[in-house]
Amino acid sequence: MKFYMLALALVLLAVAETGTCQWVRGVESSHVVQIGQRQPNGGVTIVCGGSYLGGKMVVLGAHCANKNGRQPNLARFGSSSGNTFDIPIANITLHYRYKPQFDYHNMAIAVLERNPQIYSSAIRAACILKSHPKSNTPVQLIGPIAGAAQLERAELLAVGSEKCHEYYNPNRKLRFGVLLCCFCARNAKLKRCTDLHSSPLQIVARRSGKEVPYLIGHKSIGKSCDTSTPGIYTRYGSYYEWLETVTGLDFDEKECFARY
Repeated sequence: MKFYMLALALVLLAVAETGTCQWVRGVESSHVVQIGQRQPNGGVTIVCGGSYLGGKMVVLGAHCANKNGRQPNLARFGSSSGNTFDIPIANITLHYRYKPQFDYHNMAIAVLERNPQIYSSAIRAACILKSHPKSNTPVQLIGPIAGAAQLERAELLAVGSEKCHEYYNPNRKLRFGVLLCCFCARNAKLKRCTDLHSSPLQIVARRSGKEVPYLIGHKSIGKSCDTSTPGIYTRYGSYYEWLETVTGLDFDEKECFARY
């Protein structure tokens, strides 16, 4: 059995039936980043989510690169612990096939000015899941609710591409419908979950006393809770080689698990 199949089999999640999200701390959110813009008055406006991949690299949505007519200029770490710190963004690389008028290839890499692990050993780089999770696989969406600082976890179920097509007909921004670059998930019983663009979607593999987050992708289109219509996520497995090339990092699933 390939390692990514083992990772899927070891997910220990339950779909929320209570209609509420759960606060999240520890390893499962240690990679979660909030992308922001420093304002002239010194305040910070959070515009997107993201995930730390290692070194100085953060993955986020390409849509985040031009929020309110400005490029974000900082990455905030430590939101799950309350001990936050900000690191300036040096530059952002968009996926070479991304076009703002469409919702495809919504991928970008932010290069930070410094490595966040210099400041906190609690910051851990996430792994990336290369395979496509099957329909009804439990997954986690991590992000803040309505601008709150605290991160919350929403437990969703994967929706197969063939089913997701029923909800998203081709339109101006999705000319070809839901392609393999995308992934769908939902929980109609959940009353609220984060609406922050680019918030990470993941599974958590548990083995030998370790818990390791594997990124599936990030939030791109629509809601994922309190509706039967699935949200659409950009799926990192479709961009595996591009991510390794741009970041210079190795995302081998087995080796990543061993590093935790």
